[in-house]
Amino acid sequence: MRATRTNYTNEFRSDAVSLCRRGDRSLMQVARDLGVNHWTLREWYRLDEMKRSTKKPRSPFVTPPKDETSEEKIQRLERELVRLQRVNAQLEMDHEILEEAAAFFDRERE
Repeated sequence: MRATRTNYTNEFRSDAVSLCRRGDRSLMQVARDLGVNHWTLREWYRLDEMKRSTKKPRSPFVTPPKDETSEEKIQRLERELVRLQRVNAQLEMDHEILEEAAAFFDRERE
Protein backbone atom coordinates (compact mmCIF):
# COMPACT_ATOMS: atom_id res chain seq x y z
CA MET A 1 0.00 0.00 0.00
CA ARG A 2 1.41 3.35 -1.01
CA ALA A 3 1.16 6.41 1.21
CA THR A 4 -0.53 9.43 -0.29
CA ARG A 5 1.46 12.62 -0.44
CA THR A 6 -0.22 15.65 1.06
CA ASN A 7 0.40 19.02 -0.54
CA TYR A 8 0.33 21.86 1.97
CA THR A 9 -0.15 25.49 1.02
CA ASN A 10 2.64 27.97 1.57
CA GLU A 11 0.39 29.80 4.04
CA PHE A 12 -0.07 26.60 6.08
CA ARG A 13 3.68 26.00 6.10
CA SER A 14 4.37 29.58 7.14
CA ASP A 15 1.79 29.37 9.95
CA ALA A 16 3.23 26.07 11.15
CA VAL A 17 6.75 27.53 11.30
CA SER A 18 5.38 30.58 13.13
CA LEU A 19 3.88 28.28 15.75
CA CYS A 20 7.31 26.71 16.24
CA ARG A 21 8.94 30.11 16.57
CA ARG A 22 6.55 31.21 19.31
CA GLY A 23 8.39 28.89 21.64
CA ASP A 24 5.51 27.79 23.84
CA ARG A 25 5.45 24.30 22.29
CA SER A 26 8.11 22.01 20.92
CA LEU A 27 8.42 21.27 17.24
CA MET A 28 7.22 17.72 17.91
CA GLN A 29 4.12 19.01 19.72
CA VAL A 30 3.29 21.48 16.95
CA ALA A 31 3.67 18.73 14.35
CA ARG A 32 1.44 16.41 16.37
CA ASP A 33 -1.20 19.12 16.85
CA LEU A 34 -1.26 19.96 13.14
CA GLY A 35 -1.17 16.34 11.99
CA VAL A 36 2.10 16.84 10.11
CA ASN A 37 5.11 14.56 10.17
CA HIS A 38 7.72 16.13 12.46
CA TRP A 39 10.46 15.64 9.85
CA THR A 40 8.36 17.57 7.36
CA LEU A 41 7.87 20.42 9.81
CA ARG A 42 11.57 20.37 10.68
CA GLU A 43 12.41 20.73 6.98
CA TRP A 44 10.01 23.70 6.61
CA TYR A 45 11.65 25.28 9.66
CA ARG A 46 15.15 24.69 8.23
CA LEU A 47 14.20 26.22 4.88
CA ASP A 48 12.69 29.23 6.62
CA GLU A 49 15.88 29.64 8.66
CA MET A 50 17.92 29.61 5.45
CA LYS A 51 15.66 32.28 3.93
CA ARG A 52 15.98 34.42 7.04
CA SER A 53 19.75 34.10 7.16
CA THR A 54 20.09 35.55 3.66
CA LYS A 55 18.30 38.69 4.81
CA LYS A 56 19.98 41.49 6.72
CA PRO A 57 20.28 40.40 10.35
CA ARG A 58 18.04 42.25 12.76
CA SER A 59 19.40 43.79 15.89
CA PRO A 60 18.13 42.03 19.04
CA PHE A 61 17.61 45.46 20.56
CA VAL A 62 14.48 47.40 19.71
CA THR A 63 15.19 51.04 19.10
CA PRO A 64 12.41 53.14 20.57
CA PRO A 65 10.69 55.66 18.33
CA LYS A 66 11.57 59.27 19.07
CA ASP A 67 7.96 60.34 19.61
CA GLU A 68 7.11 57.45 21.96
CA THR A 69 4.71 58.29 24.78
CA SER A 70 5.25 56.97 28.28
CA GLU A 71 2.34 54.53 27.86
CA GLU A 72 3.80 53.21 24.62
CA LYS A 73 7.19 52.87 26.29
CA ILE A 74 5.65 50.85 29.13
CA GLN A 75 3.86 48.58 26.65
CA ARG A 76 7.05 48.10 24.61
CA LEU A 77 9.07 47.28 27.72
CA GLU A 78 6.39 44.85 28.97
CA ARG A 79 6.45 43.03 25.61
CA GLU A 80 10.24 42.87 25.78
CA LEU A 81 10.04 41.54 29.34
CA VAL A 82 7.66 38.77 28.27
CA ARG A 83 9.95 37.89 25.35
CA LEU A 84 13.01 37.77 27.58
CA GLN A 85 11.18 35.66 30.18
CA ARG A 86 10.25 33.20 27.43
CA VAL A 87 13.86 33.05 26.21
CA ASN A 88 15.11 32.62 29.77
CA ALA A 89 12.69 29.75 30.42
CA GLN A 90 13.86 28.01 27.24
CA LEU A 91 17.50 28.48 28.19
CA GLU A 92 16.88 27.12 31.69
CA MET A 93 15.17 24.05 30.20
CA ASP A 94 18.06 23.55 27.76
CA HIS A 95 20.52 23.83 30.65
CA GLU A 96 18.64 21.20 32.68
CA ILE A 97 18.57 18.84 29.72
CA LEU A 98 22.30 19.28 29.16
CA GLU A 99 23.04 18.67 32.85
CA GLU A 100 20.97 15.46 32.78
CA ALA A 101 22.67 14.31 29.58
CA ALA A 102 26.10 15.01 31.03
CA ALA A 103 25.23 13.06 34.17
CA PHE A 104 23.88 10.18 32.07
CA PHE A 105 27.00 9.96 29.91
CA ASP A 106 29.19 10.30 32.99
CA ARG A 107 27.42 7.29 34.53
CA GLU A 108 27.77 5.35 31.26
CA ARG A 109 31.50 6.01 31.18
CA GLU A 110 32.04 4.49 34.64
